[in-house]
Amino acid sequence: MSATIERKASGEGYFILQEGLSPFFITTHLFLSSHLEVGQKISDEMADSLRDEQQSLNCREQALAYLARREHTGLELRQKLLKKNYAERQITQTLDLLSQQNLLSEYRFAQSYILSRQRKNPEGKVLLRQRLLAKGVNREDAERALQEAFTEELLIEAVGKAYEVALRKDDAEVARQKLQKRGFTLSEIRFALERMDE
Repeated sequence: MSATIERKASGEGYFILQEGLSPFFITTHLFLSSHLEVGQKISDEMADSLRDEQQSLNCREQALAYLARREHTGLELRQKLLKKNYAERQITQTLDLLSQQNLLSEYRFAQSYILSRQRKNPEGKVLLRQRLLAKGVNREDAERALQEAFTEELLIEAVGKAYEVALRKDDAEVARQKLQKRGFTLSEIRFALERMDE
């Protein structure tokens, strides 16, 4: 058995036609880099290789599209790409390559995630650490981002904001308990509230 290469009607890319199988698309870039010609007959092995390479390129493009919207962890991207039916091997290769190119960064994800959470509804390190680890951020990147996000000044600001929100509904004692549930330690709460009173 063999396969044939045909130009797509729109002129953008090419189709590989294999007997008994659905045709599949390859980009102009892959066509040119593989030194192919329209009407050329290729072996099934070569067709399979081209299909695999195109799928890997598609997987990378899909991952980049997700990353263009927001930072992701490797775990999040893996789950999304699996739902798009990419092979585990292609996903792993894609994530490794994107990490090497610094296009995928769990540290940047952690920074972005913390900033977003703190803007909306401030939380303490304890709770944020749990959330980051559950998202798939490695412990080292999570700790580094948390240390940066919790300077004395930022801690006072976060506790102050959360305390203010809690005081709208409850008295001071209950508000402090709510801060603990939001992941702030007793020492952090005490320190921040004392500084706010100064």
